[in-house]
Amino acid sequence: MPTTDPHDRSVPRRDRHAREEDAEQIAGLQVAAWRAAYAGILPPAELRALDTAALTAFWRDRIGAGPAVGAHLLVHDDGRRILGFSSFGPARDDDLGQRPDVEELYAFYARPERWGTGVGRSLMRSTLSVWAERGTRAGYLWVLERNTRGRGFYRKGGWRQDATAAPSGSGPDALEIRYELTGIGAGGLLHSGRSATTPGGTPAPAAPGDTPRRRTR
Repeated sequence: MPTTDPHDRSVPRRDRHAREEDAEQIAGLQVAAWRAAYAGILPPAELRALDTAALTAFWRDRIGAGPAVGAHLLVHDDGRRILGFSSFGPARDDDLGQRPDVEELYAFYARPERWGTGVGRSLMRSTLSVWAERGTRAGYLWVLERNTRGRGFYRKGGWRQDATAAPSGSGPDALEIRYELTGIGAGGLLHSGRSATTPGGTPAPAAPGDTPRRRTR
């Protein structure tokens, strides 16, 4: 099913594995998504300090190292530019890291001007497809408690909040909370059609501008 451009014209879309030459677009997309989605949530100084050059280097290294560590980075490419990306791989939380059938969604972003156009839905389906092919049956992510857009997206897609929470580092009372998705694969959510339109963005791995925790937005 095609997505649409800002003028409601149908354009082709495809999700694919990222290449190292995509790193600059991915970094710019992440900065734009953070500044749009987290205005009023994160400190303004943190948003101003986002460094596209440093993020470009981070994502180039992450793409190059991905196969060796079992991590994946998918992009939604309309043939002209990258509109969203999804980063995921082995679980890093102590209570889930020993389960080979569980993976973590590290990062999930779309360009702000494309929120609500199906980019997120497409990327989520592609992410679940890769997980199912790898034998992954459950996924999890961290999201800021105040990120209502992102939390709504995940709830509509079948993700459920668990009892795990941790300080986000963004303020004395700011929390990040964990969401889980189960039943991935044949007969599960991958084939149920349950998903939603794109959020402003969610988890980020330990990238420049992040706290030491795996903050998920």
